[in-house]
Amino acid sequence: MLSRRELLASSAALAAGITLTKTAISDSAKAPEPATSTVKKVVLLDPPFVHPHDQRVSGPPITVQFEMDIIEKEIEIDEDGTFVHAMTFNGTVPGPLMVVHEGDYVELTLRNPASNSLPHNIDFHASTGALGGGELTLVSPGEQCILRFKATRPGVFVYHCAPGGLMIPWHEWGDYDFAARWLAR
Repeated sequence: MLSRRELLASSAALAAGITLTKTAISDSAKAPEPATSTVKKVVLLDPPFVHPHDQRVSGPPITVQFEMDIIEKEIEIDEDGTFVHAMTFNGTVPGPLMVVHEGDYVELTLRNPASNSLPHNIDFHASTGALGGGELTLVSPGEQCILRFKATRPGVFVYHCAPGGLMIPWHEWGDYDFAARWLAR
């Protein structure tokens, strides 16, 4: 039986054209087949580096697959030895840069390791439908989800974790405050 949250998230995803599969990390459930015949698996790099990519579109749209782990850890944020408990993507704040072309399909496997203590998600700012994926990608420790969507607009889009309620400031402060200090160096 579906919970109210799962029903609403599924309805929002359907309306937005977003495909989502959520499983325990150890499960072998497969996501639906990619929306294009060409699939490119990309390994994300720590900022300020970016994965190899073409500057221009050189063919029809492709499906670009990314994998990302949400890692809770303490990180040093200044020269005075100040530490903050951060909610990181692949261990970094800001998270890795994901480059696709307009018309491509993004397929993101988002994992929340069992070693974490909080639920997490990913919210893509400036994307349309399904609250930027935030409600759809909420995963508890030990779970993962696969989110697939079409990049319908050009631009640079911010993403962060926003699991809802009182946890939003806790997650966003770690993302934005550290990112601002890191970029100001």
